[in-house]
Amino acid sequence: MGVREDVFGLAEPVAARRGLTLVEVQWRAGRGRAVLSLVVDKPGGVTLGDLEGLHRELDPLLDAHDPVPGPYVLEVSSPGAERPLRTPRDFQVFAGRRVVIHARAPVSGQQQWTGRLLGVDADCVVLERDDGGTVRLPLAQVARARLWAPR
Repeated sequence: MGVREDVFGLAEPVAARRGLTLVEVQWRAGRGRAVLSLVVDKPGGVTLGDLEGLHRELDPLLDAHDPVPGPYVLEVSSPGAERPLRTPRDFQVFAGRRVVIHARAPVSGQQQWTGRLLGVDADCVVLERDDGGTVRLPLAQVARARLWAPR
């Protein structure tokens, strides 16, 4: 396993005990500063206290298990208004919300859609497009998806 998988395995149960869902783990090793970023969420939103408490609990756990090579900075944050959607559960939980979905390859000549998420059905994400039509995208074809937030 890699750094992301190892950290996910250690951090997910800690986050769950605190009522949080571990959404994403990113590992960016670079010149001068390596960063381990964890993104967590919960119904109703994440508070600063949630983030601080999780950071305090994870820091010594990660030091003890040492899944990350060398020195790094640990960041714990919330996904914000444009939360990424990755799992079938994410697509179910956020059904009814407006989303942006990018496909790995064009489907019917299109690679990006914006519309209202209807959920997941038979391993397909179902989206009501802005023009009123419906598109079904196999989960395996979804490259990126996130909640839509007006700018």
